[in-house]
Amino acid sequence: MKNLLLTALFATLALNASAADSPKAGKVTATFYINEVKCSTCANALDESLRKLPSVSKVDNLSESTGLANVTFDPKAVSYHQVAQAIFATEPVHSNPYIATLKFSIDGYAKGDNAAKVDAILAKHKSEVRPELKNKANGEFVLFFEPLKVSAAKKGPQGWSYDEFAAEVQAAGMKVTLAAE
Repeated sequence: MKNLLLTALFATLALNASAADSPKAGKVTATFYINEVKCSTCANALDESLRKLPSVSKVDNLSESTGLANVTFDPKAVSYHQVAQAIFATEPVHSNPYIATLKFSIDGYAKGDNAAKVDAILAKHKSEVRPELKNKANGEFVLFFEPLKVSAAKKGPQGWSYDEFAAEVQAAGMKVTLAAE
């Protein structure tokens, strides 16, 4: 009986330890490319602003030399659009505001009528984002965010949702992949 209790205790401890080591369920890490980060004070201001968002647990690789930030957050609590808006809303240390973009690619974008399908999907989101096609053959885009329009009636994440966009692209028979560095 004593051995059975000890075995159960160690099994519980092992499960708790592995759960503590794994990333939180639902969290993602996305690479936001940010212009106008010119010094460590800029990076610190952006880091502070991002950490004020609900569910943001980590901001990595943010410096004047990288021009990007790897932000870990729960997209069910805060949207990619809200992260980009927090970057834009950060008081600039120098004269120009910080602008966040995402980079993504869509497999098979240039095949058949796929480009038209993706363009139609993106057109539905034109009040939230502005895509810029960088390489048609590889389906590579840079995504710029329009100013976030917050709806007091809507609970939860506001603005453009990568998960919804990816689901729409997948429903059209393609796969979208966010760039990560």
